Amino acid sequence: MPQKRTKIIVLAIIGTLLVGGAVFAIVANQRTNNNQGLSNADLGILEPTVEEIALAEEQLSGRAEIVEDGLAQEQAGTTATSGNYVSLADYETNSVRYESTTKVYFFHASWCPICRAIDEEINDDTTKIPANVTMIKTDFDEETELRQKYGVTTQYTFVQVDESGNEVAQWSATSLDDAIAGIKS
Repeated sequence: MPQKRTKIIVLAIIGTLLVGGAVFAIVANQRTNNNQGLSNADLGILEPTVEEIALAEEQLSGRAEIVEDGLAQEQAGTTATSGNYVSLADYETNSVRYESTTKVYFFHASWCPICRAIDEEINDDTTKIPANVTMIKTDFDEETELRQKYGVTTQYTFVQVDESGNEVAQWSATSLDDAIAGIKS
């Protein structure tokens, strides 16, 4: 998601610079030509009309709104195309950001090959996580209190919780598809 946000911002900046640069070049060219007694028409240069400039500004404004909307969705923890995959520390630090999403703890161990495979699959393509779902990568070995709270005895266990942190569902999965299939609506 950060890469997508960066690309959108860069495109918006480039578009702004192009329109601004074009307007600057036209004005500078007019000043130079006026100083030499030549008009743009004499040089065969087409000047943009007020309508064309307004249209370009409107298009850039639309791009800016898309960027702002994307940032707002990201800050809310949701996007139209995929859910979120965050560490427990990020989730705890920014829990408000994920408030309106379905929360699923993924009890992960670095030494577990199944956990590593699921983690890699998620990191390779976060769009596989359904929109409005936040998967919280939770260290199986370190988070003993959470394990006890939900009765988790095996790594690669997934626990879906409600807004109050009460368990909604619990299942083990050996693939991302199985993990996603266990999420309750």
